[in-house]
Amino acid sequence: MSSKPIRAAVLGVGFSATVFQIPFILGLPDQFKLHSILERRATKEQSKARDLYGHTGVKVVTTYDDVLQDPEVDLVVVSIRSPEHFAYTKAALEAGKHVILEKPVTATSADMRELTALAKSKQLVLAPYHNRRFDGDFRTVRALIKDGKLPDLIDFESRFDVLANWPMGLPGTGSGISYGLGTHLLDQVIALFGKPKSVTAMLINARGIGHPEVEDSFILHLRYVDSPVIVTLRSVMHSVMSKQVRFVARSLNASYVKYGLDVQADQLMQQSMKATDSGFGEEPKEKWGEYGRLVDGKQIFEKIPTHTGSYLDYYRNVGEAIRGVAQLEVTPEDAELGIRIIEVARQSSQEGRTIEFE
Repeated sequence: MSSKPIRAAVLGVGFSATVFQIPFILGLPDQFKLHSILERRATKEQSKARDLYGHTGVKVVTTYDDVLQDPEVDLVVVSIRSPEHFAYTKAALEAGKHVILEKPVTATSADMRELTALAKSKQLVLAPYHNRRFDGDFRTVRALIKDGKLPDLIDFESRFDVLANWPMGLPGTGSGISYGLGTHLLDQVIALFGKPKSVTAMLINARGIGHPEVEDSFILHLRYVDSPVIVTLRSVMHSVMSKQVRFVARSLNASYVKYGLDVQADQLMQQSMKATDSGFGEEPKEKWGEYGRLVDGKQIFEKIPTHTGSYLDYYRNVGEAIRGVAQLEVTPEDAELGIRIIEVARQSSQEGRTIEFE
C-alpha cells in the first residue's frame, strides 16, 4: 500500500464508533482518513454523522453495499451490534478490505477461526479492537512484571466492575458480560500469560434481568503450565463503590494494587478532550496505584506513576501492520483464544467443575 492515508469506513454512529473509533482515526491524519460512515437512517435532511463529522469531508452512506463496492475504502471498522460481526466482517474481507473488528469479535471461536483463515488467504489485516491492552493501568502492571518488580507472581486479580443497565441479549449471540467487559480482561491476561491449562468459572444472572442464561456477573480462575500464578477475572454490572478495584497483583515479596479505570474514555466523554490534546491518557497522581515490597523484613509502599494510556497507539499499530512494516499487537489468534476461554468457562459454570484447556 502507498504512503497515502488509509481510507477508513466506519459502520454506525453509536457509542463505539463515536467514542472509541472515530476520534482516533481523526487523531492520526498522516496514517488514516475518515472516508465514509454507514448510517442507515441518514437522509438528505438529517444525519447524525454529518452533524458530528461533516466538517471532515466524510461521505455518509446508507447501505453496506455502498461500503463494500467503493474501491476507495481500504479499511472497514466493524462497530455495530455483535450478532452481526461475523457476517459483516466476512463480507468486508471477501471484498478485499482490511478490518478492525469490535469486541466481542464473534459469538463462537469457530467463527473467529474462519475469519482468521479468510484474512490470511487474502493477505489482509484482521485486527480485533481490544483497545484496553493500551490502557495506562495495564501498561503499568505489565511493565512491573516485565521489569522483575513482581517476581514469582502467585496471584493476579483483574476486575472490571460497573453500575449499568445495558441490554443483555439472547444466548448464543455473543451476549453477556463475559463477552463484553470480560473480553477486555481476557485479552490482557492472554498478553501476559498466554493460554491457560485449566479454567474454573461461575457465570450468573445476579440481577434476574433478561434471559436467565445470559450472565451479568462472572468469576474466572485460570491456571497455567509451569507457573504457580492463579489468575482471577471478575466483573459485575451492579457495583456501587466509590473506588472500583482494578488490579491486585501479588508475588512472594511484592504487590501492586490499582483502583479505577483508565482515563481516556472519561476524558473524551466528560472532559471534551481530543486524543491529540496535551495530557490525554495521563492519569492524575492521586489515582496512581501502590507498589509494596518486603525489604529486610519491613514493608515499604510507594505510589507508582501510571503509564500514559494511548488508544492512538492501537491505531498506529494497525496502520503499520496494513503497510507491512509491523506485526499486529493484538492478533486474531489472541481474540479467538479469548472466545475459546469464554466457551470453556460457560461449560465449567454449567457443569460445576474445573475444565482442562486444550
